[in-house]
Amino acid sequence: MTTAYLVSQDGMAAVIPARGPCWKGSGEEPCSIGLDHKRRRKTGPQHGWVAVMRCSRHALAFTAYPAGHVPYGRAPLVVLAPDGSDVAGGVLSGAMAAAKDAREGRLWPREEAVDAVQATQRRRVLEAATLLGLAASEPDAAIAAAVLHLPTGRLVEVARRLSEVRDLVTWGCEVSGLVETLARRGGRWLMDRFAVLGHLAGRWGRPWRWVSQGGARLLPLGRPFWPAGTRSGKPP
Repeated sequence: MTTAYLVSQDGMAAVIPARGPCWKGSGEEPCSIGLDHKRRRKTGPQHGWVAVMRCSRHALAFTAYPAGHVPYGRAPLVVLAPDGSDVAGGVLSGAMAAAKDAREGRLWPREEAVDAVQATQRRRVLEAATLLGLAASEPDAAIAAAVLHLPTGRLVEVARRLSEVRDLVTWGCEVSGLVETLARRGGRWLMDRFAVLGHLAGRWGRPWRWVSQGGARLLPLGRPFWPAGTRSGKPP
């Protein structure tokens, strides 16, 4: 789940949601959620921790990440303001930044002390391509296109071109070109869709977003794509 992180007199504080992933809908006993503890992180949010919430009503604990961050992520997928709003001139980071560097010919050096840094760049570009349905069976191009509101044929054609080459610059061009087109719709719009695609790829659980402004509500992102009720466990 993501929630807003706001600056208070005591520093950064996570907004506590009134409902969690344990809430089953109307008729269900209301959640009773509080901050359980702050989990320290050497990577990820700049303030150095993420909030772990606990619902005493349903005996469930869950991590509430700042907007743009995902489980095990070393950097945000999309840079957003702490409250979840879009950042003017915001930049993509992590895997998306690696793709942009590759497109522009900025290949990371091989002679770094920590393994082969260019191999890290290649891995991050591949991660971005996977989220876009270009380099794995799940999500495939058709499902990714539906989530991203893109023509299926466009993603299928890009996936075909990438299957024929290993050149990092070419991969960077294709991946970053798609991401920049999508980012014009807004960083939060794009982050919600990355959250859904990462779930479909098996990288994290079902994504939720707590909205505290303009009528507090819990958004189950990508519900039409959740693999519920199918014998194979795959998305419809």
